[in-house]
Amino acid sequence: MSEDALRLYGACAIRDAEQVERIVAEHPAAQDELLDWGLITLEDQPGGVPGVRDPKHALQRRTDEVLAAAEAQVALLKNLPSLSATLTHHYEALQLRATGGASVYLDGPAAVNARLQDLVSGARRELLLAQPGGPRDKALLDKAVGRDSLALERGVEIRTVYRDTVREHPVTAQYARAMSNRGAGRSAQYRTLAGAFERMIIVDREQAVVEDHIVPGSPQHAAWLITDPAAVAVLARHFDAQWMWARPWSGELRARGGDARDTIGSSTVDGARTTRRQREIMRNLCNGVSQASTARRMGMSKRKMEDEVAGLKALWGVSTMNQLIYVYAQSPDCRVDDSTPMAPTALSVMVASAGADRMSGSAA
Repeated sequence: MSEDALRLYGACAIRDAEQVERIVAEHPAAQDELLDWGLITLEDQPGGVPGVRDPKHALQRRTDEVLAAAEAQVALLKNLPSLSATLTHHYEALQLRATGGASVYLDGPAAVNARLQDLVSGARRELLLAQPGGPRDKALLDKAVGRDSLALERGVEIRTVYRDTVREHPVTAQYARAMSNRGAGRSAQYRTLAGAFERMIIVDREQAVVEDHIVPGSPQHAAWLITDPAAVAVLARHFDAQWMWARPWSGELRARGGDARDTIGSSTVDGARTTRRQREIMRNLCNGVSQASTARRMGMSKRKMEDEVAGLKALWGVSTMNQLIYVYAQSPDCRVDDSTPMAPTALSVMVASAGADRMSGSAA
């Protein structure tokens, strides 16, 4: 109870009309509070001063009310497990359509999106996405940026296979560039594949969402959530095979009906995004030269070389040197001709010591 209500009750008890009038004028809620508690009455009171009631009875009534409300909350808490079991039973009775309950039928975009939101937000290690539908809608991609960024920050690896036509779509290309080159931290990886393939999303190699090919007359975008370990393992192996055949893509935009365009502006080869120094480092590493020897050739410290290599790994979203060399060899950057004159120190040192280092060095 507020201090104002307590002062008003005291003023009413001693029949101090002046004090009562002042408190009510300054704090009208105090009178409402005492009425709610049942501590005063406004009926037939001479002089306009509310009459007071025995607080023992008023407090007992309030105690009974609070206890009744608490008992109702306790009863609700006790009933929640049973209520949850009943609701879950009804939900699964509608959703489970496959033998053994290993698959859940999702009967439209709302159900699919709700389940995907839960799956992606709960991913712990890996997200594998096969998206054969071609270019993506901007609104959809804008939502994906936040969702995928959170997953990457949790350490989740994200690999996506798109249809090859996305290379001609500026919105999808911009999204791929942003997500595959996030700077510090893990980046997403993208590849493209010509021809048709099945849409699927695989989470931690434990659950998969695939399109519906079973239910007659099912609505567009209906899907199945598969949790059977054997089925998910087969789907994951199928994705891995597609990934091996697909071409790496980091958002380079290809002109419709023509060759690729350079959307980054960092080189004369379409789609290249590394600097001249980064390509020099990669050429050394691809030729079997160790990081230490490459650092000496280029006149930089061992620590600086380690930072450069870490930056290159982050650029392509890889974690090992073998992965970095492989992805670079598949990228447009590998085709850049840097034979035009450059800073004499780095080039002359590289040419002078190339032969010896290939014999004695090895890639770190």
